[in-house]
Amino acid sequence: MTPRSQSEAANHGVAEPVWKKGSHLPELDGLRGFAILIVTLYRFGKEFPVETTAGKLIGLLLSQGDRGVELFFVLSGFLITGILIDAKNRPHYFRNFIARRSLRIFPLYFCSLLLIVVGAELLPELHEMFATPLGNQFYLWTYLVNVKMSIENEWCFGYLDHFWSLAVEEHFYFVWPLVVLCIRSTYLLRVAVGLAILSALSRIAFVLITHHGIAADVFTIFRIDALLVGSVIASLARSQRGLEPLRKWLPITLAGCATIIVSGLVLKKGLFTIPLSVWPTIWGCILVWLLTANRSDALARLFNSAALRSLGKYSYAMYVFQNPLIPMMSAVLSVAALTSSVGNPVVGHLLYIALMSSVTYMAAIVSWNLLERHFLKLKKYFPSHPAV
Repeated sequence: MTPRSQSEAANHGVAEPVWKKGSHLPELDGLRGFAILIVTLYRFGKEFPVETTAGKLIGLLLSQGDRGVELFFVLSGFLITGILIDAKNRPHYFRNFIARRSLRIFPLYFCSLLLIVVGAELLPELHEMFATPLGNQFYLWTYLVNVKMSIENEWCFGYLDHFWSLAVEEHFYFVWPLVVLCIRSTYLLRVAVGLAILSALSRIAFVLITHHGIAADVFTIFRIDALLVGSVIASLARSQRGLEPLRKWLPITLAGCATIIVSGLVLKKGLFTIPLSVWPTIWGCILVWLLTANRSDALARLFNSAALRSLGKYSYAMYVFQNPLIPMMSAVLSVAALTSSVGNPVVGHLLYIALMSSVTYMAAIVSWNLLERHFLKLKKYFPSHPAV
């Protein structure tokens, strides 16, 4: 919605739209919370028993939670590109962006790695749990996890395999600010669209040549299309026409995307990784729908709920902690023990998911209060223009 239409809406008593340039969007915190929720359910539900009809249905739903990673990518692309566009041609463009991203990402990431390394030296049990990633430390400390995986064509970081997505985002943060600065705003949208298409096509070509190596799932060049979907939305939101004209296309786009996803599930085919681009499109449609909604709309109310916003607040730590907590909690919390206690594998696994999700959430709260929020206070010395 353009500034003029916003003013007219206010004058006629229409509900206030969700998105305003330069304002904090609590609904996006909720959308991020939804992303970490489905990823968490997926993470702890990987081995869900599928011997029964109920188990198959629940297992199928949980398996789709991995696509929450694409939602994280779309959100990051939208927020980061918006910050960069708004800060363009202002003082300390690079310094402020890099400092703010570093204060958000580095403390938790590097402290987590340090605790694992030190803990593994002191406790033989911990060393055994993380022997695989400890043997590849160089790639962990340098955000090259996904590069190592692509070269070796295997998931070679054990319980830290999920750090591949953090590497992709970090590479994007390193390059995209330069692109935004060097490209005129009138051309940025075309560049973002072109690069997104190129990323998807290069991944599909790679799969056709290599029969789907690990690189198709994790290599930066093949996965930035999701981040660029968010960048496209950020560019359109700041254009003269805004996002409102896109609303009429959302239902048909979502229907087409859903058809592709369901076809892949029914046929049990990867469809040459096309779903890896379809899911960001779905999340992009939901994001546009949310940004053009009024705060009274059901979608806005859903993502403005306290529960989802709380999950969004702690989502980064929850994502970092999920996999490592599985072996670390195994002595006191396991699917086998819970199943034995309740006598039903489906119920036992559901209890495991609920308990491990709660442990992850509580660990993230501790991390926020002991570590993250103190570094985030330093952002005031590196203001974005305007703050988002």
